Amino acid sequence: MTATVTAPGRRSDSPVTLAPILYFVSIIVCCFGIAMFAPMLIDLVDGHEDYRIFLTCATGTLFVGGGIAMANRGRNVKMNLQETLLAIPIAWLTVTFTSAIPFMLSDFHLSMTDAVFETMSGLSATGSTVIVGLDTAPRGLLLWRFLLVWFGGFGVVTIAVLLLPFLRIGGLQLFSIDLSAQSGKFLPRITEVVTQIGFIYIGLTVACSICYWLAGMESFDAIGHAMAAVATGGFSSKDANIGHYQSAAVEWISVIFMALSAMPFVLMLQTVYGRLDALWRDSQVRLFLALIVIGIALIAFWRVSVNNTPFGQAIREAAFNVVSIISCTGFTSQDFSSWGAFPELLLLIAMLIGGCTGSTAGGIKIFRILTLMQLLRAQVRRQVMPHATIRITFNGDNIPDSVRAGVTNYFFVYLLSFFLLSLAISFTGLSIPESMGSAATALGGVGPSLGPNIGPCCTFRDIPDPAKWFMALGMLAGRLEILILLIPFSRSFWRH
Repeated sequence: MTATVTAPGRRSDSPVTLAPILYFVSIIVCCFGIAMFAPMLIDLVDGHEDYRIFLTCATGTLFVGGGIAMANRGRNVKMNLQETLLAIPIAWLTVTFTSAIPFMLSDFHLSMTDAVFETMSGLSATGSTVIVGLDTAPRGLLLWRFLLVWFGGFGVVTIAVLLLPFLRIGGLQLFSIDLSAQSGKFLPRITEVVTQIGFIYIGLTVACSICYWLAGMESFDAIGHAMAAVATGGFSSKDANIGHYQSAAVEWISVIFMALSAMPFVLMLQTVYGRLDALWRDSQVRLFLALIVIGIALIAFWRVSVNNTPFGQAIREAAFNVVSIISCTGFTSQDFSSWGAFPELLLLIAMLIGGCTGSTAGGIKIFRILTLMQLLRAQVRRQVMPHATIRITFNGDNIPDSVRAGVTNYFFVYLLSFFLLSLAISFTGLSIPESMGSAATALGGVGPSLGPNIGPCCTFRDIPDPAKWFMALGMLAGRLEILILLIPFSRSFWRH
């Protein structure tokens, strides 16, 4: 999702107008209407009657969305920052309810609650599901799920690159996109950066698809699982997820692409333009990789010493699950809830931490964790040396006070949202571990929860409907960085 916004820090003197918002939302809806023709065609080729449903939904979506777009065409469609902040959640909700219709009318016959849950899970690149019977499901519906998660993953990156520098809650403004060393020019517009990132996103998907296919997956499954891996979404065409394949090669391929997709796409763009060390020189990437190594070592040690698992198997299972959870992908190969309390608690912490800023991963994000660690260290040093000048830096650059305050505030808001969402879900009857796991997986966009009923072995089909709505709200809030969802409700947002 892209939009043209005014410069950061500049406040528009004109009031929020509806026309550019309607135009933006209708264009996004039309894009998803066009995307519905893909599952329609595959169902038509397979001779499945669901092609009629996708055809009807596609034409209806294009008719309504196109009509609204035409009605607002020719007006000033350049949105300021306020209008962009309002348009993005409206677009996300509109697309969610529109894209949920095929699930309600198709062979799945999902209720409205389940259909919205499944769609929000896809668009937020969460990967939680309420569907059982994926192995025998028509390919059109499976493709629709993969498309939702793939589009949603790129939407997350776009929001991160487009808005987080303006809101100063993510740290992306500290990344230099000066690519002049190799390209001979600076990318002057952020929309060009998003376009370039889109090519990297597609390239990773193609590369992952080829690797999966070479590892033994059928072409359709290889493409679908690659879309889910790069989007860090975790949707699968199999009930047993990645565990269906019982393949070490498939798991290691997943580990590589899940980890890559949880790293900043802006830095991948710099790498393409010649800065081959851009990723490794980044502090949050190094911390991200260090946390993965520590997590793998701890869980592998537990598996060997407590579960009596062979060393090689323990390393592979630990690597797959640690990367799957901290990258917020949510692919599953084993039921890690049966390993014991320590690995389960460690993976819950990984759910909360998440991946890097500017990636498809969710969670609090590594940049914020890194900033908070520096703030804590600085505070400790001030207690010993009250008059010392202590710099808070990221990759050698000073972190502005506004960014530090934004990171601190976001950390508080994230934890507060986690506890409130856990409390709301527990009110529907789920246990404490299930409630906390569901809240963490929804806010972080992870996929599997904790416990024997909704853990990595199961789906969310049997949880109460109110819990599904709470989780859907948590998925939206987590993927929109919470504050983007809250800002339009503040009085100051509407003052001019």
